[in-house]
Amino acid sequence: MQYFLAADFSGSANSLFMYILGIGIFLFICIISLRFLIHAYREGLARGMDKKTMNRVIRSSALFSLVPSAAILVGLVTMVGKLGAPLSWIRLSVIGAVHYELLAAQSAGVAAGLKDTFGVVDLNASTFASIAVVMTICILAGPIFNFFFLKRYMGRLSVVSQKDNRWGRILVSSMFIGMVVKFMCDTLLSMRESSIDSTAYFAKNGFSGYVPVLVMLVSLLSMFVCDRLSKKEKLKWLDGFSLPVSMILGMTAAVLIAQGGTV
Repeated sequence: MQYFLAADFSGSANSLFMYILGIGIFLFICIISLRFLIHAYREGLARGMDKKTMNRVIRSSALFSLVPSAAILVGLVTMVGKLGAPLSWIRLSVIGAVHYELLAAQSAGVAAGLKDTFGVVDLNASTFASIAVVMTICILAGPIFNFFFLKRYMGRLSVVSQKDNRWGRILVSSMFIGMVVKFMCDTLLSMRESSIDSTAYFAKNGFSGYVPVLVMLVSLLSMFVCDRLSKKEKLKWLDGFSLPVSMILGMTAAVLIAQGGTV
């Protein structure tokens, strides 16, 4: 318990206890994944699938899973400054997503009275536990919904898609765009409120005040370029790397713009 009573909570968040907890969860997930792999491989052999084909699929799947995971690594680096390494590692090792984890952590931190830009040094045991609980409990909404309603939802969606396939694409695209807009609305609203005196806003924040919007534009352009290139026959392999490339370029742009805004 003494780990969580230090004045500087960064030591507590990165304590040996938290690392042991993270290692335990990581090993548990690895064991489950290995068990599923073994069962799937045996089932494939039982169904008469070619062993060489399955081995080739395993190798290619491993390759195309590792490199795109660079996007998760970028998110991990971002979360470490807010929550410490072990909790960030734990959350990104289980069900969830980078964008969800960051949004849930920030929402819980602000609700606890912290600033938007809070870091791990600003936490205490109570806020740290609250953030961890919010991140863990809220993500369960997806699996619970799927368990009770996914079959009915997919049936309805299939009926709509069969009548007019455009509606299926519109529904999925609308949900995705709505999620992106939610991430950006706070920044856009704050910029709108400050637009009455844009000169004073720029003098106070420099370009760093516009980092989220500029990063969004850089990432959007990167994704567009990767998507166009991946449509070419010789560059189809790029399709699986579009997301990590866009995230890395966006993070690089954020650092450069923020540094330029503070000069």
